[in-house]
Amino acid sequence: MASDLTQIMTSKADGSDQRLLSQEGSVTGLSYSFSTPGGCNQMQCTLAVSAGWRGNALNPGRLVQAWRGGAVAWAGILDEPVPGQDGWQVTAHGAGAFGDDYLALWTGSWGTGVFDNAVNAAIGRGLPWVNPGIGAPSGIWTGQTVDSGAQTITDLLNLGCHKGGLTWMVRTGPGDANTLSVFALPTASNRYLITGDPAGRSIGDGPTTLYVRYQATWDTGKTAATFATTSVTNSAQEAAFGRREDIMDISSAGVYTAGNAQAVASQALKRYQRVAFADPFTVQPGDLLALGGEPVDLGLFFADGFTAMVCELWLADYPYGGEVAGGPVVFLVGEYVFNADGTATITPFNSERHDWSSVMGAAVDATPVRVKPHKKHKRKHKK
Repeated sequence: MASDLTQIMTSKADGSDQRLLSQEGSVTGLSYSFSTPGGCNQMQCTLAVSAGWRGNALNPGRLVQAWRGGAVAWAGILDEPVPGQDGWQVTAHGAGAFGDDYLALWTGSWGTGVFDNAVNAAIGRGLPWVNPGIGAPSGIWTGQTVDSGAQTITDLLNLGCHKGGLTWMVRTGPGDANTLSVFALPTASNRYLITGDPAGRSIGDGPTTLYVRYQATWDTGKTAATFATTSVTNSAQEAAFGRREDIMDISSAGVYTAGNAQAVASQALKRYQRVAFADPFTVQPGDLLALGGEPVDLGLFFADGFTAMVCELWLADYPYGGEVAGGPVVFLVGEYVFNADGTATITPFNSERHDWSSVMGAAVDATPVRVKPHKKHKRKHKK
């Protein structure tokens, strides 16, 4: 479909008083975006009418839907519009960000059930999402107890997904539903992305040898705790690129053996992806294909029943160079923007695997705390 066939409709929070912006004036410069995690992210356009005129369709807080044909391509809430020489500059924030507006209020005990508990409570207070049930997917993280109301729904979902190899999305459509789902980071492609332009890889700056400082013995009261340092090395990377060193500190996690500390460091090095296609791709109509080879409508992100877009990148005659690992050519889409000119901009998922600082932070935060065992002393009873 042509880019100018998208219609923007606003309505009151209860869905009444539906108004098309095109009935108020000419709509130009329309673009809208999606993000992972999240879903519908940002929308902007210009309503070319006099800044001295303002109808109810522009009232902030109204629901916004971008329709393409018979499908809702994007949904969100209208922000305060800004008058200008060309008309009203209209912006909206998407359904994937609705969780920013609601606190994570939960009851009962802290654990994996807190995610459904807090989300369902927020839905009961007006959060316009549908939650089929998060449950306790493998890897979901709880960590230390967070007080009820101390964070937003978005923060709670990020907490559960960040360290467990999970992500979450609010899929808009079919119909008016904004459906929440939590799932493992997908690896199976559901789109082909074809480019004949040179696509440079991004090279991360990470170490080949990682030292780790750990607590070796407990503080007994009479003897102070002792600390030690050990290390692990990625021999293949070091042989190819020379030695680079860094250090991580897990001494606050309790007593570890040298072998256990090395295991934590090894996992950090394994998670790190030095080479990746991380720069945005500008996609022309016909460059993005379904797995059957048919071109897809660039204005529809949620299609064919999937909740997240995973692209298999097809490059024309690309020289991969002498890397130990060439980097993935299948990537999860982190940001997707449908542009006013009918093109799309696709940015690969900004995985922490390609950001050494994030890998380090996740590894340290996820290190289990080891508590010193306490001995039970029996009371002696006088006879």
